[in-house]
Amino acid sequence: MKTVVCFDIGGTAVKHALIEDGKLLEKGSFPTERANGEHVLNEMLNVVQTYGKSAKIDGLSISSPGFVDNKTGTVLSGNVIDGFNGLAIREWFQSRTGLPVAIENDANCATIAEHYMGNGQGYENMVCMTLGTGVGGGIVINDRLYTGNAKMAGEFGFMFINGIHTDKPEDEILSGFASTRALVESVNNELDEKIDGIEIFRRAEEGDALCSEKVSAFYDAVAMGIYNIAYTLNPDIVLIGGAVSMQPKLLDEVKRRVEDLTPSFSLNLLDIMQIDRCKFLNDAGLYGAYANFMETFAK
Repeated sequence: MKTVVCFDIGGTAVKHALIEDGKLLEKGSFPTERANGEHVLNEMLNVVQTYGKSAKIDGLSISSPGFVDNKTGTVLSGNVIDGFNGLAIREWFQSRTGLPVAIENDANCATIAEHYMGNGQGYENMVCMTLGTGVGGGIVINDRLYTGNAKMAGEFGFMFINGIHTDKPEDEILSGFASTRALVESVNNELDEKIDGIEIFRRAEEGDALCSEKVSAFYDAVAMGIYNIAYTLNPDIVLIGGAVSMQPKLLDEVKRRVEDLTPSFSLNLLDIMQIDRCKFLNDAGLYGAYANFMETFAK
């Protein structure tokens, strides 16, 4: 039984929890001062010390945005906090706490959580596709997380699904069509008011023409992303994550579109691949950090 202090570093808040034997005992958060990485690190250290007053801690684990080298414990790039890119964060915490430290990319942590104790448990090959500000995810092949040679595997949001029609290709990647952010921006650009994703889906359900059209296009984009993943990786299961995954009709709508996309000369993708939602939502990063710690130090 291991007791681990887990962190999920986000752009607006750093969530933390004390997790023992897979059970979340305590949790909290503090605001992310993106312009002051040293402050964030010291606040995290204070959290470890506070939890240490009431429990015997076996280690700490971090879920971090950006490209992370989990072998060296270094944030390589892509982190929004000043001073974090290039930081040997494992060494920073080990030298101050004397505890074992694990770190992994946030989307990979969510994937590990699903494979270790979530809806991907028992599947040898799985993909987690997270829909939020962008489209991210993670890949498990032969029961092992696959990160690629530059730790970029699973960045599904960078794929193209509609071709390139402008002089700025980065505006036409999957994240611009299948993310919750893209859906909200697309609707609000045509309204005189600002509404959130929950309201968009509610209006679509009530028959609002604009919201119905945009939500349908969103489902199309998600399905095309999964279709490409299916023929590239041929996983046992694709799990959809992010708050939007809890929309009641999402799975049925995406599955129908994936089936419609499947060529007549191919096996029916729904016969050979499961599509489901992730088990963990807001606490995915925390559980993922715990699962990553257990896998890292079980080796």
